[in-house]
Amino acid sequence: MKNPLLIVIMLLAGFVLIVSIASLYAQSEILTGNACGCFFPIYMLIPLLSSAGLLMGSLIYFFLSSHAKKADFSPLLNLLDYEEKVVIEELVKNRGNMTQARLVSSTGINKVKVSRMLADLEQRNIVRKRAKGISNIIELEEKLKELLVG
Repeated sequence: MKNPLLIVIMLLAGFVLIVSIASLYAQSEILTGNACGCFFPIYMLIPLLSSAGLLMGSLIYFFLSSHAKKADFSPLLNLLDYEEKVVIEELVKNRGNMTQARLVSSTGINKVKVSRMLADLEQRNIVRKRAKGISNIIELEEKLKELLVG
C-alpha cells in the first residue's frame, strides 16, 4: 500500500468503534440490571478490549516501522573534506569497519595521509582504531554506525 498512514488511521478508527460499541453494550446491560447474565459477560470486557488494544498497537507499530524511510545523512558528510568523506563512505560500504591496509588500497589515498586522517577522525570521535596483530581495524563510532549503516 502506498500510504501506510491511511492503514494506521483505519486501524485506530476501527479500534475506537469497537471500544465505543462495547461501552454502549456494557452500559445498556448495566442499566437493565442484566450485567452478569448478558450475552457477553461484562467482566470479560476489560481483558478483551486490552487484548484488542495490544493487537492494534502491534499492527500500527508493524505498519509504521516497515514503511519508515531511512534518513539521508549525506549532507552531514559534506561537512568533511573530500578525502575524509571518501574514507567514511568506504567504511559505510563495508558495514562500518575494515582494516586500515584495505582502507588505504580501496581509497587510493597514500598510507601516511590515511594514518594522519584517521588520527584526526579518531580525535573527533568519528572513527575508532583498534590494533589487531600487525594491522589496525578501523570502525565507525557506534552512534554514527547506527545512523549511516543501520
